[in-house]
Amino acid sequence: MTAEHLTHGWESDAAESDTLLRRFVLANARHTTFLAERVGGRTAHGPAYSAADPGSAVFFDNMVVLLAPPQYVDFDRVMEELLAFYPPERHFCLLSAWPTPDLAEHGLELMGHPPFMLRPPGGTAPPTPAGLTIRQVDSAAMLKEFCAVLLAAFDMPSGEGVPISDPRVLDDSLRLFLGYLDGRPVATAGARISHGLNDVEWVANLADERGKGIGAALTWAATLAEPELPATLISSDDGRGVYERMGYLPMHRFTLWHRPPF
Repeated sequence: MTAEHLTHGWESDAAESDTLLRRFVLANARHTTFLAERVGGRTAHGPAYSAADPGSAVFFDNMVVLLAPPQYVDFDRVMEELLAFYPPERHFCLLSAWPTPDLAEHGLELMGHPPFMLRPPGGTAPPTPAGLTIRQVDSAAMLKEFCAVLLAAFDMPSGEGVPISDPRVLDDSLRLFLGYLDGRPVATAGARISHGLNDVEWVANLADERGKGIGAALTWAATLAEPELPATLISSDDGRGVYERMGYLPMHRFTLWHRPPF
């Protein structure tokens, strides 16, 4: 007698709307591969994963998103395919909505378990700080300023090969916001619009302008990019208090691994 399959919601043909977490996972998978495709990078897909390789120096651009719990798939085969896809000189990250086996034997290092947060749709942003103007990025020149702030805020030396620095990624599904304080670009945030979500990313604020509510103001712009949609993000533990004050709810913790180059 064949055992009846009990739906778990992560089958490859499951409805994307089955759960909000599924929508978030699929949105992340879509946008990491979207960025790689726009800049001429490589992508790979399997029933259990989506992998992007734009060849970036930034940790989170060369990203694998797991699409199903490891216990529901042949996870050893998944890892074989991923390690064959990424060349040894390329670092990559693996993001999982579920606990994973220990991947150290595959050369990966555990980065942590960052919080996944959700904010229901609606609401109004508070007044912006004095002297701050927020504009949506709509040109190559603005995108260059956006990336310069992003790199400086995270103390990264170069944006060479970083997909978000390439004007080819500008698209209506990607809303990038740049904050100018008295005319000087000082903060960034963005939202990826997909699968019925404002997925908030690229929140950054120059070190000498922190503590003034500027980062929160930019995050509000991204959060309300499409105000009728809920907003989601993955936070750091240090930053989650800012998001909670905005009405974000801590829902879950993801698992994040990194494979350094060798």
